[in-house]
Amino acid sequence: MKNLFRNIIFFLIYSSILISSDSRIKSDVSLIPVLESGRIKPLESFARNQLILFHGKDYISKKHSYNGEKIEAIDWLINLLMNPNEGLNQNIFFISNWSNSPEVEISLGLDGRESHRYSFFEVIEGFRENQILLDGLKSKPQSEYTNVEKQIVDLYNKVVLFDQLAHSFKCITPEIEIRNIDVIKSLNLKGPTKVSYSFFVNNISLFSPLMAELLEISPENWNDKQKELNKIAMELQNLSQYDYATSLKVVPADSSGSEWLSPWQVMDINSVTAKQTQLIFQLEQFINQYIQMEYNDNQISNYYNVLKTFDEEINYSNLNREIYNNKIDFFSKSLILYILAFIFLGISWMYKKNIFRKISIASIFSGFILHIVGIIYRMIIMQRPPVSTLYESIIFVGFVLVLIALIYELVKKDSFGLFVAIVGGAILHFVGLKYAADGDTLGMLVAVLNSNFWLSIHVTTITFGYGVSLVSGLMGHVYLFRVFWFGKKDKQLKSIYDNIYGLTLIALFFTLFGTILGGIWADQSWGRFWGWDPKENGALLIVMWHLLVLHLRITGLAKPLDFAFYASLVNIIVVLAWFGVNLLSVGLHSYGFTDNVALNLFVFIAFELIFCTALYVKVKYFTSK
Repeated sequence: MKNLFRNIIFFLIYSSILISSDSRIKSDVSLIPVLESGRIKPLESFARNQLILFHGKDYISKKHSYNGEKIEAIDWLINLLMNPNEGLNQNIFFISNWSNSPEVEISLGLDGRESHRYSFFEVIEGFRENQILLDGLKSKPQSEYTNVEKQIVDLYNKVVLFDQLAHSFKCITPEIEIRNIDVIKSLNLKGPTKVSYSFFVNNISLFSPLMAELLEISPENWNDKQKELNKIAMELQNLSQYDYATSLKVVPADSSGSEWLSPWQVMDINSVTAKQTQLIFQLEQFINQYIQMEYNDNQISNYYNVLKTFDEEINYSNLNREIYNNKIDFFSKSLILYILAFIFLGISWMYKKNIFRKISIASIFSGFILHIVGIIYRMIIMQRPPVSTLYESIIFVGFVLVLIALIYELVKKDSFGLFVAIVGGAILHFVGLKYAADGDTLGMLVAVLNSNFWLSIHVTTITFGYGVSLVSGLMGHVYLFRVFWFGKKDKQLKSIYDNIYGLTLIALFFTLFGTILGGIWADQSWGRFWGWDPKENGALLIVMWHLLVLHLRITGLAKPLDFAFYASLVNIIVVLAWFGVNLLSVGLHSYGFTDNVALNLFVFIAFELIFCTALYVKVKYFTSK
């Protein structure tokens, strides 16, 4: 058993490294630090976030790639930066069709293809042909937008961002060809070559006299040298139109109070420091080598050596950890193991119980270890508790649920805890993956959410309470199903009932204690408890539900079947407190909501009510045994 457990972990982690082994040059590029949304991250993570934003996935499948092969995010971004025209023609933009209505595509005159993926040029042409629609939306209050109009505006914003991103390196990639011998000599070049916009900015003292000379001569009297200079001037003017492309911040601040800069911002040599100019020069040399496929270890070393001279502290160990975390994808592999555990557990109920049950236990424990490691990695990278965002709370509650259920299983050894751990852990992983698909899951927090000890204790405790509450609720489901399937005389019912009671008490403790700690945090942060914050009222609702259920049991008003039924409904209360309050779009903890998520919430509530009530009514009123 120990060997099987160890081998599963070893295979899942190290096979990823072997399968996803990058070339050294890609690794070096991936590590380039970028400032995005207030956080310094590796270029590899930036690429993933951007591709998810535009494409809906962090990779391009063979079906949608330009070369018929799967393209990773960093490869896509490098190609886009080095070859913008190719990237602009690629079918990157995914137009969501969650409402089963092609209205967005119809509004823009797009062909409504099955993949719903279009190139930049196709989408921008759609906006140009429907400029009246766009102008009308710009003059309309956002609060009055329909769902389709929201999607159209969102798509337009993505197009603008993509355009900026595609031309971010346009000033440091070789775009201008120089062939005239006299011009080559005047610019101290070694021979015919291509140079960048940045080359002329950095060699303005050589280029200005040449342009002054050109202006003194009438165009009809230009010789080959002057014609070449005129061509260069025109190309420089064309390139300068992309100076708006400043979204990719790769140049650190060089003094207190200054900001990170994009390559285009560094072209304004009067407002940057020598180190910032030198860094862009080294980056340009590295890019030239990349394009010419003449990789040199010294060149990338020169780039990183200059980078390390900046005052800005960059934690390269964390950047490497983040890249590693992205490659391994701990939570996806944990989900796979949870699913395998479910399959083996199901087989164990039908065939060779001991063998397949042991395999199921090994799988769930292996998945749980990956679950823990993934959380720890996030804590190290972000240097804060792992429950500060909605996504993080989903992952952490999943961890708590599996932990409590496995402890139950170790004590009881009746497979009920194993079943709850597998099902609950897998479901929450699925929900987490949905939120991970929205982009960066390692985002920065506002100061009040990222700097207070009491907040850290509060959110950790309350989410622990969520996890225990869900375990008690799932155990209630198990009780209802067993009494329905095996009858009221099932010997396991007493044990399950007692454990639901114990889990409810534990859940009450953590949710109540967590809510009190939240009050302490609020008092320290702005001098009072929440006047009316829906998230904390939702947490209080969980406390009140647990108290109600426990009082019904203690007073004898709720028999075991009634108690299990009421306990099973706590899942609805938890989900409403956890996700439902975002429908109100108010309060400090409102994370934002979309209509399709709201629909999923209502479907879940309806299913839970129908499933639990149907079992309860059937057993209570229509079953005599």
